[in-house]
Amino acid sequence: MSQLTINNVRIAGMSACVPATVEENISLPIYKDENEALKVIASTGIERHRKVEQGTTASDLTVKAVEKLLSDMGWEPQDVDCFAYVCTSRDYIAPQTACVLQDRLKLRSDCCVFDLPFGCSGWVYGMSIVSSLMSHGTFKRAVLVAAETNTQNRNPRDTAVRPLFGDAATATALEYDPERSRPMNFMYGVDGSGFDAVWAPYGGMRNPVTVDSLEEKEVSPGVFRRGVDMIVNGMDVFGFAIKQPPRSLKELIATFNIDVETVDLLLLHQANKFIDEKIRKAVKIPAEKTPYCLEDFGNVTSASIPLTMVSRCREKLSGGTENHCVACGFGVGLAWASMEFYASDVKVSDMVIY
Repeated sequence: MSQLTINNVRIAGMSACVPATVEENISLPIYKDENEALKVIASTGIERHRKVEQGTTASDLTVKAVEKLLSDMGWEPQDVDCFAYVCTSRDYIAPQTACVLQDRLKLRSDCCVFDLPFGCSGWVYGMSIVSSLMSHGTFKRAVLVAAETNTQNRNPRDTAVRPLFGDAATATALEYDPERSRPMNFMYGVDGSGFDAVWAPYGGMRNPVTVDSLEEKEVSPGVFRRGVDMIVNGMDVFGFAIKQPPRSLKELIATFNIDVETVDLLLLHQANKFIDEKIRKAVKIPAEKTPYCLEDFGNVTSASIPLTMVSRCREKLSGGTENHCVACGFGVGLAWASMEFYASDVKVSDMVIY
């Protein structure tokens, strides 16, 4: 059982940037009629999502989110000791997008920067890695980005994915603060045998891009894909999601002696309302303590938990009252991670629309 406790680090600020373009699922052209669209909305809880314009990348959204965060925090780019970029839709195969962003954001040349190509569990994994680096006290301030432009690698004629996924970038400011911080506790897990439950078969070194992989094909009635498009095998993901995340949360609760009655916020990866509700009920946390933003933004993979915090929890997090939080990210990999943390006096920025 992999577990980790980190001290002396707190969440100091959060921001998010989403595209201006909104796609309403009720009017998507992939459906034969409105009734078909309504069934998808009812089963997923996702009514709409945001979509970047052609040529806009996750790093473009990131620049806006980080600039807003630093401005509102009163931090200069030179104040950032560590910068981590959680994203799978990176700008290039090489170099790391974090290196490109170091220049665009004018971070110090001796800033510690790196990419973390995680998917849906990425914000929790990123929190543990960056906080662990900071816990020694050498790094005083860090920015953790969780961003994704899912609409760029999902086929727009794939009815299994287009209604579900959206684009967003989030930035979390972390601060070394032994006087005010409470411990962060983490649990991890992965089942690599299910790697092809959510994957893009072509485009990496195992299966390089070919002419055939760029050809769009009808793989089932009304479902079109290319080999380089992301595929979601719905039943495999569903079976995983209703089993492992609640198990992980229960292990977290048992290992760290968490009294669920004291939990103020359950923050779940915004995958699907039906799935998330099964997880919530399994750990016996009330609905009023479990915020959702998927109805407006869809599944934004690694950005979903921090986007929920920015868009739905601003008042609670920014107040002086300490909030006892439990979070769980799960998906691509198949990987999952759960965490316990406390948050108060967080500077939560207004949402940036780009």
